[in-house]
Amino acid sequence: MTENKEPGEVQAVAKTLGILEALADNGEMSLTDLAAFVGSHKSTVYRFMCTLIEKGYVRRDADNDQYSLTLRLFQLGMCTYGRIDMIRFSQPILKRLAMLSEETVHLAILEDNRLTYLSKIESSHNLRVSMQSRVGSTAPEYCTGVGKVLLAWLDSEALERYLGTCTFHKFTEKTITSRLQLAAELQNIRKDGCSYDNEEHEYGVRCIAAPVRDYYGKVIASISVSGPTVRLVDSRMAALKDLVISSAEELSLALGYQKEQK
Repeated sequence: MTENKEPGEVQAVAKTLGILEALADNGEMSLTDLAAFVGSHKSTVYRFMCTLIEKGYVRRDADNDQYSLTLRLFQLGMCTYGRIDMIRFSQPILKRLAMLSEETVHLAILEDNRLTYLSKIESSHNLRVSMQSRVGSTAPEYCTGVGKVLLAWLDSEALERYLGTCTFHKFTEKTITSRLQLAAELQNIRKDGCSYDNEEHEYGVRCIAAPVRDYYGKVIASISVSGPTVRLVDSRMAALKDLVISSAEELSLALGYQKEQK
């Protein structure tokens, strides 16, 4: 009879999760107790613990040689919780923005240097642009309104990491295709408080986007209004600017952000 064995990597993940769950249930545990709990040698568990300590998930008390969890898992959980709250809180704001603008509205985030759409409300017009965006899909950051907003407020280190992996593809004649162009664009976005996409990703599509901030003031998402160039002429884009920015600010406030008092 063939014995079913999980690959070593899968067993390691299972044991690591077992350690974290044991510490969550018991508060503090010794290496001996943890080894007994997951059914491994102390030397093996010790290596796991060293990695968990290095990554910031576990601490060791030098006085009693007991291990316990840090708040790192709580922080990760709050990130997910915050995202759920963001989607929930955003819906009435996005619906009102779509109703007032009569154009397509998006909510997007940057995750692992990839733009991801969390929500989309289609335009009420019969004539609407056939955009490639859909909930859960990705798009280039450097040539979309929502993407450039998210890049504009990255810290310098995170932006350098992004640029180090970015390959500029020319989707239209107006697409940004160099680091120098992008740097100038991001500077203007930070100055204006919003971003524009003037047929940079798709011909016939214009967009205006603004940043959404969390409790700490960090930009965590962006809201946009997109539509066909025949409707989103310069005067219409100018009129939509305040509406998009105020909608993004409304969602930011719902997520706990407090505007600086001037």
